[in-house]
Amino acid sequence: MKEENKIINENNHSASNHEGHDFDGITELNNPAPNWILLVFLATIGFSLFYLITYFGYPGNGKDQVSEYNQKSAAFDKEKKQQQEAATGGLVMTPQEMLASGAQLFTQKGCIACHGMNGEGNKIGPNLTDNYWLNGCSESSLISMISEGKPEKGMTPFKTMMTREEIKNVANFILKKLVGSNPANAKPPQGAVCKP
Repeated sequence: MKEENKIINENNHSASNHEGHDFDGITELNNPAPNWILLVFLATIGFSLFYLITYFGYPGNGKDQVSEYNQKSAAFDKEKKQQQEAATGGLVMTPQEMLASGAQLFTQKGCIACHGMNGEGNKIGPNLTDNYWLNGCSESSLISMISEGKPEKGMTPFKTMMTREEIKNVANFILKKLVGSNPANAKPPQGAVCKP
């Protein structure tokens, strides 16, 4: 049986496949891989190069992380701008139109019930025509007060009743038209003095 195996092994190993190394009856053969495996291997390398260039990017192709971040930020900014334009009707108002809108909103939204017809104040709300303010002197603090309100003092939060632009218009109306107007029957000053 050993003789038969030896003859079969000698017949199967031709000289062209033999590498010339023989250790303890074990011969090293040169058996090349089948062509289909070589094609799969080469296709894998090609795909990996394509994937590397396409999805990890090379300079200027817009696929790297920084470019994707910038594209997403620009898309977000564009969407936010469209939402803001939709909230204001897409119109850009002149300063006079803003003041007129603020005056109209001041009356329509019931500000006159607590602050008086001319912002002079009454038993509920403070005087808006003098330079004394209870909750900060800046335009941003006034916008915040209109938006968030002060429920413990009776000031209604208007953030759900008016858009951000409308709140800004009311704040501009108060600061530019009411402050310094000195109406009759004005409520005495309250709070800290704010320099104009």
